[in-house]
Amino acid sequence: MDEYSVIEATMSILLRGGWVLLPLFLIGWLGWFLMFERYGYYFMLKGTSTSKFFKDLDTVGEEAAFAKLRKRRFGYFLALVENVRKYRNDGPVAVRNAMLATRHELDVSLSKSLKTIVTCASIAPLLGLLGTVSGMVHTFETIKQFGFGNPVLLADGISEALLTTQAGLLVAFPLMLVYNYLESRVDSIGDFAWGEALKFEERCFAKEVE
Repeated sequence: MDEYSVIEATMSILLRGGWVLLPLFLIGWLGWFLMFERYGYYFMLKGTSTSKFFKDLDTVGEEAAFAKLRKRRFGYFLALVENVRKYRNDGPVAVRNAMLATRHELDVSLSKSLKTIVTCASIAPLLGLLGTVSGMVHTFETIKQFGFGNPVLLADGISEALLTTQAGLLVAFPLMLVYNYLESRVDSIGDFAWGEALKFEERCFAKEVE
């Protein structure tokens, strides 16, 4: 199937489904675009294991270890341990408060597009229901004008109702699954980075005690 055939088929479906299919189509594209964007961003953010960072601390020293860490893509962990370095002279309370503030900011930043994804997933079935009502109204108007004698005319309204209902569910269902997965991904990235940053914090203050 060539490019023009795909476009023609898409336009045919949009015309048969009525005006509701257009916003459904746009919402679906927006949701999937944000899904791939967030997944790629989280994949890059997780980066490599932090064991290399702790190994570098023992072998090449703190400055070199942080320089190598900045070249990797684990920005969440880097932001937390930078707080430890910056505020450790002010004591453990200042360090922990700075880490908590940074974690909150990072979580908000990571979740900014997830609300849009779940909003798209919530709106899609409602638009599908609106299309169903619109299609049934179309069907009843046809019956009122022409009666039951022409099934082809009745099929247009029924087709509009069914297509929009199906489209709403097809948009909402995968987006909701993706939202749940990405939300758990954010939690796992944050929990792992927080746990590893606490190890560095403990290491820093343990050395001071010694």
